[in-house]
Amino acid sequence: MPKFSANLTMMFTENDDPVARIGDAADAGFGAVEYIFIYDLDPGEIGRAMKDAGLAMSVINIAVGEGVKMGPLVAAAPGKRAAFLENLEAAKRYCGELRPTGLVVPAYTPPDGVSKSEALPVFSENMEIASEALAALGIPVLIEALNPDIRPNSLLTTTNEVKAFIDEIGHPNLGIEYDAYHCYVTEGCTSAGDMAATIEAHLDLIGNIQIADVPGRNEPGTGTIDHDALFGALDKMGYDKWVAAEYEPSGGTLETLGWRDGWLPGS
Repeated sequence: MPKFSANLTMMFTENDDPVARIGDAADAGFGAVEYIFIYDLDPGEIGRAMKDAGLAMSVINIAVGEGVKMGPLVAAAPGKRAAFLENLEAAKRYCGELRPTGLVVPAYTPPDGVSKSEALPVFSENMEIASEALAALGIPVLIEALNPDIRPNSLLTTTNEVKAFIDEIGHPNLGIEYDAYHCYVTEGCTSAGDMAATIEAHLDLIGNIQIADVPGRNEPGTGTIDHDALFGALDKMGYDKWVAAEYEPSGGTLETLGWRDGWLPGS
């Protein structure tokens, strides 16, 4: 049976307090939470709210921009090692307190004026540093491929590209964040079976799965992906990590949760 996490940057935003959304997610039957950007929130407050609600943290994203912010990808920018290390230190602190199952590094677009050929060696060196640093905490670094239609000039766009990148680095603490919304498009999937085959082929590396329907990035059932078939395939292959809902609700969050019917414990 899949176990579900809620992305609280995108969901339960009816509540203006992003930390209080943890309780909302628990009340709605989720077992874990995650945020797209967490560094403007106090980790102690998050940890207390998680403990009170009995929830886990599925993943934490590293800050991608300079100064522990969103922005151009310093992890792939020549001459920005100090900024990357600042982001990594912040990530280590939050990971140490909140104990997620992985630290996600999206393969965003390089900064203006930096080509992919210039960016990828820098990204590789920094991912090796990050993998070693997070290994001390027992938390893998998960690299996320992105859809270039949404993130133009993304460094890595498919699961196979991420796998080849990981193989080249060769660090045992590197894995894959499989974002179904991005990969459904970039990998030319025509069915949930195609997605499941890709996941199963990389099952040993996948540390977290995120879902949203295509094309609108709304909840499952609003687009073309057969999520029931995908969940059934995940169950059959023995995937036991989090499946994180990372979608823009088409209405009130609670009104968009019917996709879980039949997939929650006891149902």
